[in-house]
Amino acid sequence: MNFTLKQLQKRVNKLIEQQGEDAHCGAWIYTAEDCRIEDEYPAIEDSKLAECIFNDVGDIDYIYTLIQDCVDEVTKKQVLTNAKSKITR
Repeated sequence: MNFTLKQLQKRVNKLIEQQGEDAHCGAWIYTAEDCRIEDEYPAIEDSKLAECIFNDVGDIDYIYTLIQDCVDEVTKKQVLTNAKSKITR
C-alpha cells in the first residue's frame, strides 16, 4: 500500500469519522526522504522514482504478514494477561 500524503489524509479522516479521533492505531510512514542509500545518495527528489520504490515495497507481502503476525501475537498476549489479572482481583 502506498499513497500520497493527500490520499493518506483522506483515509485517516475517514477512519476518524468511523472510529473517533481518540482511537488508537499503529502507523509506519515513509516518504521519499527515507529513500536514500546511506551517505552515497541523498534522499530521492524524483516523485515518479519514489512512487516506483513504494509500489515495489508495497508488493512485498511479507511486510504485511509480519506486521499482522506481530499484532496477533501481542493482542493474544495482552488479552490473556488482562483476563488473568481480572480473575485474580
